[in-house]
Amino acid sequence: MELRQLSYFRTVAEVRSFSRAAAVLHMTQPSLSRQIMALERELGHELLERTPHGVEPTPAGLGLLDHLDTVFEQVERIPEVVRTAAGKLRLVRIGVPQGLPQPWGFALLDRLGRHLPDVRVSLHEATTEEQRQLLQNGTIDLGLLHTDAQELRCELLFTQRMGVAVPSGSALAERSTISFAELDGLTVMAHAAGEVDVEVSRVQRASAAAGARTEWLFRRFSEHSWLIALASEVDAVLVTHSSARRHLPDWSWIPVKDLDAGGTDLDIRTWAAWRDPVPSHVRAVVDVMRSVPDETRTAVR
Repeated sequence: MELRQLSYFRTVAEVRSFSRAAAVLHMTQPSLSRQIMALERELGHELLERTPHGVEPTPAGLGLLDHLDTVFEQVERIPEVVRTAAGKLRLVRIGVPQGLPQPWGFALLDRLGRHLPDVRVSLHEATTEEQRQLLQNGTIDLGLLHTDAQELRCELLFTQRMGVAVPSGSALAERSTISFAELDGLTVMAHAAGEVDVEVSRVQRASAAAGARTEWLFRRFSEHSWLIALASEVDAVLVTHSSARRHLPDWSWIPVKDLDAGGTDLDIRTWAAWRDPVPSHVRAVVDVMRSVPDETRTAVR
């Protein structure tokens, strides 16, 4: 099979139409149909089925479509791999989650440059769950996860305190710590499920255990988190200090002192994770990560 055939299939599967896909690909519909048929013969499975509204991927087609993200991501990295190898360097592909403290990241890159000059890192932003899949299929060599994944080798790197960011003028702005009980009657934005290890259910249990009738707004955090918070007119945002500084720099941040219903704190832990056997240069990167000084981790305990 050829990469172009896989690309053709992905386009048809995404737009759900041979005619629209042919227009996108600047080719004739009969030619596109022949390429898809050749791919199906090669694989021995029907990948697309016609419907009254166009085409839909078959179960085999859905499986291939899901796998193609990995295939094309690896292909896109070929120039980086070749460039690194030509310089007699070792490339380590690292997954990074939302909320990674920027001072820690800067310090890591500085120490890698000084201690492992023959190693280059390629960083790929992804959630913890996305990284677990990327590690399993070999798309990344090392992950920074917000959970201790049992199917992987993990070493705890650091812990970040969870807190609440509030806008200037809030009655809570001068507090040194805050409890969930004090969020009673407020609207609070928090990370959506899968982003960090403080799951939606844990936050809700901690809130209920405190007797607080808080309206929780769960969203995926991004560069527009401040805009979402303002548009939603939230009273506070449950977040780490480093994320609050990045997304809500003009807001005050107050650490949370509550535990969840099981007596577990709501802090965010970050583990280095990899699959065995681990190459020596990847292990060396983990050792450098562990050596990054504590003072680079804002609001970490």
